Amino acid sequence: MKKIGKFIFMALGIIIALSVIGSFMGGEEETSDAKVKEADSTQTKDNKTDSSKKETKVYKIGDKVKVGKLAYKITNAESMTEIKSNNEFIESAKTDGQFLVIDIEAFNNDKEARMVDSSMFKVKDNQGREFEPSNDSDVMMVLEETMDLFLQDINPGISKKGKLVFELPKDSSTYSIEVSSGLGWAGGEYEKIKLK
Repeated sequence: MKKIGKFIFMALGIIIALSVIGSFMGGEEETSDAKVKEADSTQTKDNKTDSSKKETKVYKIGDKVKVGKLAYKITNAESMTEIKSNNEFIESAKTDGQFLVIDIEAFNNDKEARMVDSSMFKVKDNQGREFEPSNDSDVMMVLEETMDLFLQDINPGISKKGKLVFELPKDSSTYSIEVSSGLGWAGGEYEKIKLK
């Protein structure tokens, strides 16, 4: 009788042990399946993100382009080899390449004053080259009568107009400008406006 009781107790122990091991093994299979499904959904999301990055909208002259708390509108972009002075005492600025003179309006959509500076803009050409705004003193003297965007504070709900000048090589045939959401911590977001 004691032997039968021991046998039944051992059989029950083995059955319980096997069922516990089976549930762990089944749980691992479910976990593996869940991991595979999660990896597939992550890959699908990554593919959607990659395709949305490729489909970044390119704006054109005249569009009001929102970037973070700021917005910009390019009203004119003109290429020239000489920027003529309206002042008889200041000589015109000349280049062997081409000047790209951009009329821009910056809007502050924030609830506090925001600073806008010419360093927040870059021109990129069809050859993948990047250009910073010109800070040549001759160019700045000629443009003295128009506001250049150098560390300009713009109050909330207000816009300011100005000019940006870039010096490009002659072989830059098509180009766009990249506009930023701000300086320093306020920056990090960018949009592109096609100029030519």
